[in-house]
Amino acid sequence: MGLFRFVLLITIVSVTCKPVDLNIVQTEEFNELVLEPESKNVINVTEGTSNEVTSLGMRNQVRPGMEVLSYAIEINADVNAGSFNGRAIIQVRFSDESTREDAIILHVADLNINRVQYAIMGGSNLVDADYSTDDDDQIIEIEPGQIALLYTLYIEYSGSLDRAGKGLYRGSYGDNNYLAMNLHPTYARRVFPCMDEPTEASIISFSFEGLDYNHLTSNSMLEENSQTHFRALVGPPHLWGMIAHNFVTVNLPTANVLLFSRPGISSQDSHASVAINSFFNHLNEWTQKPYLEVIENQDGRMNIMVLPDVSTDWNSLSTVGIWEPYVFMEQNHAVKQRVIGLTKIAEAMSRQWFGYVIYPENWRYEWVVAGFTTYSAYEMMRLFQGDNIANDVNWLDVNTLFVTEVIQESLLRDAYINSNPLEPADNLFDEDAIRDHVNGLVKLKSAAVMRMIRLVLGDADTDFIQIAARALLNVRSLETINTLKFIDGINSELVNSNVGDFDEYLEPWVESNGYPLLRVESTFSGVLLHQTPFGFTNRDSPSRLLPITYTTSIEKNFDNIHPQFMLDINHNLNVFLDEEDWILFNIQGQGYYRVTYDTTLWERIIEALDDPDRRAEIHPLNRATLVDDALNLARAGQLGYDIAFAVVLTMEHETEYAVWKAFVRNMNFLKKRLEAFVFDDEDLDPDIYLRMVRRTIPAVERELTFYPDTPSTSESAMTLLTRGLVMDHACRAGYRPCIAAAVDWFYDPNNNEVVNPNIPHEIRPAVYCTMVREGGDEVIEALYNRLEIEPTHYERVVILESLGCSNDPNFINGLLMQTIASNSPYSVEERVKIFAAVAESSYTNADLARDFMRLRVNEIRNMYGVEKLEELIFVLAENMADRDLTREFEIWVQSSFNNLEDSQMAAERALDYVQENLNWEDTYRDDVYEWIDENHAPTLVLSLVALCVSIMAAIFNH
Repeated sequence: MGLFRFVLLITIVSVTCKPVDLNIVQTEEFNELVLEPESKNVINVTEGTSNEVTSLGMRNQVRPGMEVLSYAIEINADVNAGSFNGRAIIQVRFSDESTREDAIILHVADLNINRVQYAIMGGSNLVDADYSTDDDDQIIEIEPGQIALLYTLYIEYSGSLDRAGKGLYRGSYGDNNYLAMNLHPTYARRVFPCMDEPTEASIISFSFEGLDYNHLTSNSMLEENSQTHFRALVGPPHLWGMIAHNFVTVNLPTANVLLFSRPGISSQDSHASVAINSFFNHLNEWTQKPYLEVIENQDGRMNIMVLPDVSTDWNSLSTVGIWEPYVFMEQNHAVKQRVIGLTKIAEAMSRQWFGYVIYPENWRYEWVVAGFTTYSAYEMMRLFQGDNIANDVNWLDVNTLFVTEVIQESLLRDAYINSNPLEPADNLFDEDAIRDHVNGLVKLKSAAVMRMIRLVLGDADTDFIQIAARALLNVRSLETINTLKFIDGINSELVNSNVGDFDEYLEPWVESNGYPLLRVESTFSGVLLHQTPFGFTNRDSPSRLLPITYTTSIEKNFDNIHPQFMLDINHNLNVFLDEEDWILFNIQGQGYYRVTYDTTLWERIIEALDDPDRRAEIHPLNRATLVDDALNLARAGQLGYDIAFAVVLTMEHETEYAVWKAFVRNMNFLKKRLEAFVFDDEDLDPDIYLRMVRRTIPAVERELTFYPDTPSTSESAMTLLTRGLVMDHACRAGYRPCIAAAVDWFYDPNNNEVVNPNIPHEIRPAVYCTMVREGGDEVIEALYNRLEIEPTHYERVVILESLGCSNDPNFINGLLMQTIASNSPYSVEERVKIFAAVAESSYTNADLARDFMRLRVNEIRNMYGVEKLEELIFVLAENMADRDLTREFEIWVQSSFNNLEDSQMAAERALDYVQENLNWEDTYRDDVYEWIDENHAPTLVLSLVALCVSIMAAIFNH
């Protein structure tokens, strides 16, 4: 393929914050590509102080003193061959004369460089340049033969199309495919030589050739009279995206928003379309940054692509990719799917503002953008749901979902000794460190801390997070932000504050990992409060100003979630309690800290929880927080398991989702380790954990039951969500009434060889997994047959995950091998779901998954992608439930032949988790077993032996 002769014309006159419009034309006479700025004002490449985005020491780790002013990239892809050729024109300027003799250095990864030429000052005289590439450092060093301050580079190169959703990749569905480009966070270097840093605000244009698709969409509009060349925009490389496809438009949710999907999808888009309409309009209002006014030359539409095979974050303007199971659902669908789908759609749309309009100065400041994204997404869900429709059976309690899925999940992960702070101490430039940060705890903790900030600084009508978002989106539009900019955004409207200087208040929350524990002690003079650091292992941590909210059995005010005062270290509260009175702190679990009480107060709280009438007086989110705090305090050795289990056993009266979510999340940790403990030991009770399930499930089994009406029109969405959660946990624990219900539900009453199509959606995971585990080959065959006709992708994934519950090691190994086969029948995300389901299903399957990864890590990386590989390493770590599995995991991670490559850092962090969990096993496992063994459950009414016989008979009769 011949190389076009390119001429790059850019006039640099002054520095401003305005975007640049470039006319990019290819002249017939000279076959040249000419870039001409319409405005003489280019970009702010040198503005500001050392704290600003443009500080060269901050922004160019790969080559300090060098600025890339513009890119013009042409990609010619051969989708069938899985490769592409690229041509890049890159204008480079040296801001420091003392460094101009140094080599020009750019990021490259997995690119074959074929030729490098250069011109000086945009001239037409092209000269070959010497160059070398370093695969380990992922860079190219270019040595021009002449010294100058301004170069135009012309680079020819080639590369391979990725399979796993990052960089330039080839997606697939059935016999069809599409081509996509997703460069976030550090995948631009796999598509073209670049700086690939978030602070770089270059002028970028793309041209795509050789593509035979009906549609080609990207950030900006196509050039006039061109179907392949996009207009230039200002921004760093990681913000660009493209999808070339034969998808069809399935809906127009609102003006200028298009919903695309693979052909053949019908009558599944209505829920998503209504939500997209709401989210789009509310985001425009909430941000006060109209989407259509983000930047001149943008596409002008928000193209939401429903991707059949890949789930990953997109930060590119106008091109939003969302995995199909998160979008399309039947009229009657699982509430869990709706919860996940609404969250994913809202987050994906929020990134058009938080991630594109504003982006981090360095990846260490990702917490600001990530926090805005998740925070605003839940706000969009709340606005979509409405505030006054709690009596609607379809209503989702967004406040409950935020506390359980964001705050409590973050508190759990942040308790590990090596959890990352929101803002690392140093700038992040290495790919493995960037992945570890942006894909980790920051996605949850940042939003949890922002929620707390909102309650600390504002009242019910004043949202300082929204105020800061609006300020940054409009003042820093298309520019970088950092923590100081976030503080400025808060202070823009903050007059009086009960935290003093906001920056001093914020510092320990973002610069240190972990969080505080509030200790509560009843004394003769009132209630004494004291904060200490919390973690599963002792750690040093600075004190923080804690927002204190509380109520007592006398007042029972669970509505005031704004702090009554701020606690530094100690405080004596003038509250006097009678003998049976209780006091509860952290109302509705909104604060980012845990609470423990002295023994007397715990006993009073437990007495109230164990009385159904008095229990109902305590807000469900506080009941959930008590379970969550008690079990984590016991896990950390800061509360006896006798008290924690006393709290847990009051669950026999519980039917609320939030409380059961806290129970399942934390008791799963014990379940896995107790099952590993009793594995192959005849002297131990194999049903030791089952005893806890029997004692905690009565209210659910009595009031919700395992036999809901079909279809259910009267039960609330939150009730359906609770039943699905509890039934899945109970069946996996071996609770026989749950297993019996699964057997009853599984087969079609009219044909005992096929799966019942009328199984309520919410309990299908429990029913399918139970039958795969308890049944034989005929169950798996029936599920595979159901897989062929399943109308929705979400329900297809439910079936695939259930296959991981099998106890047959040959079947499990075969299933895992299918995920890495070159002709795998499963999409990228399905492979990830299958592996995770296997690892989480049982002690033996976790070992099989570990061994499979040890032997097949290269194939997993190639077929799943490096980010998914690292995600699954942490899934494995959570399931290394005893010393034997820990030792095998450790041997693999520490081996010099483990093939982990640049995922070694992630694996070592996961190993730290495993070893910290092993410390718990050494210290507390025997005590937990003995406590359960010595505290027998009440006599069961049903004969478990007779029930077991009836279940097995029912299974083998099919």
